[in-house]
Amino acid sequence: MLKKIAHFFIRRAERRVGVSLEYSHAIAEADFGLLTRYNRVFGFLDPNRHVPASAYHAARLTGALSADCGTCVEAEINLAKAAGLAPELIQSILTGGTLEPELEAVVRLSGAVAGARTDDPEAREIVRAAYGEAGLIELSFAMNGAAMLPGIKRAMGYATACDLQLMRRLA
Repeated sequence: MLKKIAHFFIRRAERRVGVSLEYSHAIAEADFGLLTRYNRVFGFLDPNRHVPASAYHAARLTGALSADCGTCVEAEINLAKAAGLAPELIQSILTGGTLEPELEAVVRLSGAVAGARTDDPEAREIVRAAYGEAGLIELSFAMNGAAMLPGIKRAMGYATACDLQLMRRLA
């Protein structure tokens, strides 16, 4: 019974993000307790309460892009659109186009931390000045959470490589 309920909620999430969550179905089938742990981790990383949607989704898009998972980036594009981000803004985030300084700093910091596994102290200070300490922390959860999911999917055999041209068209 719990598995049926889990699959119902996973299908609902699939409609919300616009991509298959086949790996979540696999987790539910293997062990309901593991699905519960997975949901706790991502429920913890997901809320956006301290920064504008544009900054939050810039961090998530950059985090997912840095982990090179096509369906993860596609899901993040869909979530950014649902949050009201303009396609042009999403495109700029994905392609390194022109952004306002605060968003550019979010993308730089996300790329450094989630992508290159380095640091960008200058970008961090711009982010902190723009959104405060709570905003910086929330953005760190967003960028790293979006980059962590592809690793889980890849280990399970469900990740797809990014086709950046396709992602640009989706934006």
